[in-house]
Amino acid sequence: MTIEPEYGGFDGYNQKIKTQLAGSTAPDIIQLDQPWLAELTKGQEVLSDLSKSSMDLSGFNAQYLKDFVTYNNKIVGLPMGTNGRTLIINKSLAGKLGVDYSKGFSWDSLIAEAKRIRSTDSKYYLMNSDMGVVQLMWTSYVRQLSGSSLVKEDGALGFTKEQAVEGFTWIKQAYEAGVFQPMGESQLFSSKTDQNPKWINQELVAIEGWSSEITKFQAALPKGTEIDVTLPPLSPNAKTGAALVRPSMVVSVNNKSENKEEAIKFVNWLLTNKDAAVTLGDVRAVPALETTRQAIVDAGKLDKNVAKAVDLATSSQAIPDTALSQNSQISEITNDLLQKIAFVKLTPEQAADELVKRLTDKVKELKG
Repeated sequence: MTIEPEYGGFDGYNQKIKTQLAGSTAPDIIQLDQPWLAELTKGQEVLSDLSKSSMDLSGFNAQYLKDFVTYNNKIVGLPMGTNGRTLIINKSLAGKLGVDYSKGFSWDSLIAEAKRIRSTDSKYYLMNSDMGVVQLMWTSYVRQLSGSSLVKEDGALGFTKEQAVEGFTWIKQAYEAGVFQPMGESQLFSSKTDQNPKWINQELVAIEGWSSEITKFQAALPKGTEIDVTLPPLSPNAKTGAALVRPSMVVSVNNKSENKEEAIKFVNWLLTNKDAAVTLGDVRAVPALETTRQAIVDAGKLDKNVAKAVDLATSSQAIPDTALSQNSQISEITNDLLQKIAFVKLTPEQAADELVKRLTDKVKELKG
């Protein structure tokens, strides 16, 4: 059996895969981002049900599979690794600027710390960011207030207007205080935040990101720069944990593949074989199986900060997002309003009013 790999950049990859699946030109084995699974499986069977195959599922945590890769009672993909969101810290710069992250941050302390370091030198911002980072932080803020995903399984909104106002207000204050670099500058490096010159030149202290991204961010810094991780901000009265935890990427099998059985055999080897795990290392975060995780630890292939990030995230795990909350059209609405907050085109109250109306209409459309 010969496997022919295809390189694909992340930008535009979601739409490319949708087009290929619709046109029956998709690869036999497909790497996907977990939030895309709900849309890809809605009303169609383009991805194979791995629960009814020769795939060995015995080593996977059943609840983990149910929470993240099971749709319509079918396991449509398997996690390549476990990913957790943490604050990735430039430890060398934090020490230089006197940023104490040892006990983590609250939402208020992030703003206070940003004001402090910028009062010393305005070239610094506390956090590296793009729209994806800002959107995830806003969602985390609101989730901690409500204890719910943005949209519940039944289509009801999982937050109140007042909670949305509070979240938008924090984003507004964060831009004003210098927690975030101005969006007009940071968005030039959307999805390529490790290439932001201010990160490379050590003028940004931290970024809220996935554990699988840690080595990428470290590689962009000058040799010898130390990296560390801590939990994302947490409200004192939070109703859920600080960190999202989910598969780093999932691997699925094209249901229309002419080589389906061979593809499943390869996926089985890739995810459960110790030698394969050692070859892959931690490039897709920490392996989801205990046996393969231990194999890369024994081989010295697990970066200490990647391991620490996953441990931290799982110690303060947020409730998982519902399928509706992960819908790309829902994300487009929140991103649009967050951009308007960042560019001071709407007040938090106006943004919250618009959010409730647009989400209510969109969920009705999606469920219809």
